[in-house]
Amino acid sequence: MGKKFSAASAAVSGWALIGRRPLSVAAWSAVILLGLFLPALLLFLPVIDPFVEMIRAMPQTPDAQDPEMTARIMAMQGQLSLMNIGMMAVQVVAPTIVMAAAFRAVLRPEEGRKFFLRVGAAEGWMMLVSLVLTFGGNIAIFAAMIPGVLLGLIGFVVMAIGGDTEAGAVVGVVVGLIGVIVGEIALLWAFLRLSMALPMTFAERRFMLFESWALTKGQSLRLVGMLLLVGLTLLVVQIVLGVVAVVAMALVAPGLAKTLPAARSVAEVLRLIWPILAVALPLAAIVQTVVLTVCVTPLASVYRSLKPADEAEAAA
Repeated sequence: MGKKFSAASAAVSGWALIGRRPLSVAAWSAVILLGLFLPALLLFLPVIDPFVEMIRAMPQTPDAQDPEMTARIMAMQGQLSLMNIGMMAVQVVAPTIVMAAAFRAVLRPEEGRKFFLRVGAAEGWMMLVSLVLTFGGNIAIFAAMIPGVLLGLIGFVVMAIGGDTEAGAVVGVVVGLIGVIVGEIALLWAFLRLSMALPMTFAERRFMLFESWALTKGQSLRLVGMLLLVGLTLLVVQIVLGVVAVVAMALVAPGLAKTLPAARSVAEVLRLIWPILAVALPLAAIVQTVVLTVCVTPLASVYRSLKPADEAEAAA
């Protein structure tokens, strides 16, 4: 009989880890702040002023033959491309290090020194798996919509040939939506079957992706239940944080409305809002770390319950 896991226990394992290891979560938040938020801010800031200046320089009726404006647009596209490449790097490196630390806290709790933080082979392979899942996921999301769109077009054409174009439009939209929904559900199921790729890669210290398919066989409903429970807990947190954010904005917005319109550059804006950033960025890093921990720790908990005995001994 195949192994099973408790969806409820796995869903709350992230919150339990935060309660057991608050200092580790604080250290992980520092990694997110210094390795994700600040680099992202530094990548984004140099682009703002040139972009604003380009928008202001655009005439009301753009001339497609204006060589100066074309050169500025091309230069801006180059800057944005470099910024996007940098963003891809920072969005993978720091979160993966934190993710591996959360996995280590669950799968190898005896390695608690340095708040479970390491940079090694496990983290490197996890970064590669994350990139593959990200790129593959983007392609798969688009591909999953294609059958629904084609079915909708076929439905419209069939009805239109019969002379009823209005009914054809309705049928096309309905059939297309059903097809897209079915495709997205199939995609979600596939991602659930591959959900053990990251903890397996961490435990084995090598690239593992489709090995997750065999491990999650017969576990789809429990994985869905776990996903829904995690989502519900995060929804409650999101509502609370939304209320706090609205109150905070209500307190600072009047002052910003008076001072920000006078700013003419990013440097001036930063000079005016640096006290807010000094508070907001660390708090945002803590929230990001908590959400990441709550989302990825259940994967390690599920893997710990499902992994074969020989893998359990190797991970110990």
